[in-house]
Amino acid sequence: MDQNRKIVISILILLVLSSILAIIDISITMQGTKRDVFFFRPSASGPGIGIVRIYGPITINENGGTIALGAGSDSVIDRLSELEADSRIKAVIVRINSPGGTVAATQEIYAKLMKMRKKNIILIASMGELAASGGYYIASACNYIFANYGTLTGSIGVIAVSPNLRGLFDKLGIKMNVIKSGKYKDILSAYREINPEERDLIQQIIDSSYRKFLQDVSLGRNIPISEIEPYADGRVMSGEAAMKYKLVDELGSMEDAEKKARQLAKLPDDCAVYDEMKSPIDRILMMLMSAIPSVRVEQRMLEQIPMVEYRYQP
Repeated sequence: MDQNRKIVISILILLVLSSILAIIDISITMQGTKRDVFFFRPSASGPGIGIVRIYGPITINENGGTIALGAGSDSVIDRLSELEADSRIKAVIVRINSPGGTVAATQEIYAKLMKMRKKNIILIASMGELAASGGYYIASACNYIFANYGTLTGSIGVIAVSPNLRGLFDKLGIKMNVIKSGKYKDILSAYREINPEERDLIQQIIDSSYRKFLQDVSLGRNIPISEIEPYADGRVMSGEAAMKYKLVDELGSMEDAEKKARQLAKLPDDCAVYDEMKSPIDRILMMLMSAIPSVRVEQRMLEQIPMVEYRYQP
């Protein structure tokens, strides 16, 4: 069975599951069960807190709805713009559960948050299970950062990964016919070794992106780069360690982040919370889709595009 057939079959299975879940959802709702069982907030009105969620790998991808494979920066920025324009929103909580992602997508979300921060919009980051590399980069743009004790965060650094399949190709007798416009057009190709000159070029990109990472974290956290560098070697750390190194401000849950947002924005305890949390169908589909091999990664390999990422690589 080829890869395309696997993906089609997987999508069909997901559609069947979504239909079943929709029936269950309607059935329970008709029985009078509260909608908040399915992760929906009660109808909100009046001054309050806005919530934006960044779950999964961060890429420039407009699709932020059902069957999204990651956190699309376009969708995240659109959501932030909506909250920014809404006069009812006095503070924003950025809920992050992400290993990071591509450099440009991460930088665009960071830049948007910094613009909002300059407008004196209170920004609180709340880290879930994982807020590493690009996930931490985005959090650093917020006024205040919460992490759980067990949150995995940090991983400040940049990585470019490309498989070297030359040995396998030689064993199978596979040879590639390459016609290119310039000597670097097939850089990081899987079918051959990378040469020293090419490695230097990629390293320059890595170093430049890393410097930008450090500069932006330093700006967002108001901490000198010299104090960040000793821990900015790609290491992943717990929320407790991150607090020790001043990378986060406090240990706490999403509930604690909401409490802090109300405090900083001088809002009452019963203020409105404007949450875009996905329906249970969206959540389950996104979880199941994460098990399907990424077509984007395979396409990247075929096109010989080196992808530099702010991403935790276990």
